[in-house]
Amino acid sequence: MKSSSSSNQGFFSSYSTSTTVTYTKNDNSTLPLNSTQLTPQSQSNAAITIQSLFRAHRIRTLYRKISTVDSEADHLQRIIQRQETVDAVRSSHLEKVKMNEALMGLLLKLDSVPGFDPTVREARRKITRRIVGLQEILDSVSEAKVNDECNYWWDNGSMMNWDQVIGDMEESVCRERGGDEMEQFCAHNLGFRCLQRFLRDG
Repeated sequence: MKSSSSSNQGFFSSYSTSTTVTYTKNDNSTLPLNSTQLTPQSQSNAAITIQSLFRAHRIRTLYRKISTVDSEADHLQRIIQRQETVDAVRSSHLEKVKMNEALMGLLLKLDSVPGFDPTVREARRKITRRIVGLQEILDSVSEAKVNDECNYWWDNGSMMNWDQVIGDMEESVCRERGGDEMEQFCAHNLGFRCLQRFLRDG
């Protein structure tokens, strides 16, 4: 009986010891964390970089839009300079309205460009002034300011060189609206041809 009791005590003692050794506590708080902590300065620098990249991307997008309008203004200017356009505008009010609507459409496109950046505002303003100058020239043509009294017509009734006519009209508008700052007005509103003529003849 004693030997059996001693044997049982030894078995439980061995089992108890084995249980204590193999038991593992599952404590995740002691495991290392695989994460990177950014300092406040690093976070600030990252935010500035992202903002700068976004701003540059937005400016490039707006410049492309302004450049597209500028190209369309080139196309309309070439149309206005054609002799058949001059004849059509002077003889038909609808033709003038059509050209004015095309120019106004370009102004509306420019107006939709946000001017949050100074360089964007300046580019938009420059193209706007150019289109307004084209409108003034178109009005001059349609209001019959180009007539016999201005000596823009040959004896056979045909029109003189269009570049000369446009140059004279530009100079006339420039002198009328430019005031004491005529040179600056010419460069900003009517292009460099008017300015060149003023400097050459002055």
